[in-house]
Amino acid sequence: MTKTFEIVYRDPAELIPYEMNAKKHDEQQIRDLAAAIKKRGFDQPITVDKDDVIITGHGRREAALLAGLKSVPVIVRYDLSDEEVKAKRLEDNRLASIDYDAIKLQKELESLVLGDVEVFGFDERELNVLVGSMTEEMDTGALVMDLGEETERQKEEHTEISREVAAEEVRVVDVLGFKTLPAGSAIVVGDLLAHMEEITGESGVDAFVAYAQKVSSGGVEA
Repeated sequence: MTKTFEIVYRDPAELIPYEMNAKKHDEQQIRDLAAAIKKRGFDQPITVDKDDVIITGHGRREAALLAGLKSVPVIVRYDLSDEEVKAKRLEDNRLASIDYDAIKLQKELESLVLGDVEVFGFDERELNVLVGSMTEEMDTGALVMDLGEETERQKEEHTEISREVAAEEVRVVDVLGFKTLPAGSAIVVGDLLAHMEEITGESGVDAFVAYAQKVSSGGVEA
């Protein structure tokens, strides 16, 4: 059976937000929605239960308050049980989370932006990407070349930075995290360094670094 509903007008400040509302709106979304309401009016009723607790329209209520509205259209669902109210909240939030048809969205935005009509809810970056891809002919060859040049530039830059870092000296304590050993361990560490020198053919710190590189690359077991 088709249900019919009566639309009444209420002060949005008197409507009660549902404390367990699962759908969240960030501040920018509310500001954008308030701006859209001021520009084009409030024409999507807020739905509440028999106790004036919001079922759908939490974001619209916040935006209406921000826009300074004292009266908004409201649908009161006296016909729903408490369980049905909970189900409707979740259903509406879930079913509203749908994907856009990208091509149709681009065409609609293009006609509005090129007609100098302000569109709320899309930041400048999104509009540039969506509308720009429809209105600009992309030179893919130039794009690939630019990306290749940028990749090569970054590679050279990283190589130069690596050389500069490698040329610097750091304190052993900064790398290993300690600068002293128990006296009883000194002999063991000395034996380890001798083993490193034997394996690598280097001496002192050069043997230590060469051995560490071999261990790191899997060339020798630690």
